[in-house]
Amino acid sequence: MAERLARDHASLDRLLDELRAALDAGDITRSHERLDLFWARLAVHIRAEHLQLFPAVLNALTENKESDVSKTSFLSQAQHTIDELRRDHDFFMHELSRAIIVMRELLTTSADSPVEKHFEDVRARVAVVAERLATHNRLEEAGIYLWTRKLLSEAQQAALGERVNEELANMPPRFAADVKAQP
Repeated sequence: MAERLARDHASLDRLLDELRAALDAGDITRSHERLDLFWARLAVHIRAEHLQLFPAVLNALTENKESDVSKTSFLSQAQHTIDELRRDHDFFMHELSRAIIVMRELLTTSADSPVEKHFEDVRARVAVVAERLATHNRLEEAGIYLWTRKLLSEAQQAALGERVNEELANMPPRFAADVKAQP
């Protein structure tokens, strides 16, 4: 499961690179396509974490009814980390939705409008997301993804992995061809 989510991070990073290249080239159509796909793929990744990963970790920590001080401390740390990750997720979705709005406006504007100003807005939003996403991904890959190995049995890890894979494969229909090309 941890490897699958880390591979998805790498795939999202490649897609982000394609988006940045399209923005740098000033290609409105390609920029919109890459941004739309990146936004959807990241949303699906986030959904997998919110619906599957986070509850699995928290449930594993709260199921044990023992009053183990170290486990209670770890539960507090895990909840704090998950709250931080959720705030990041909200930030990513908000910034990307704003960028999508700008790109949609660009698709419908005339050639006489100030396109560069709009591209600069999208570039800036994407740059902020990319920077925060890099830190966010390191936190997940060195933290919560690995916690599943300590907290869940092999059978539980396998079941979680299957549920995560199902979530990651559940893309909006307009991206069916793109989904088949993903790891």
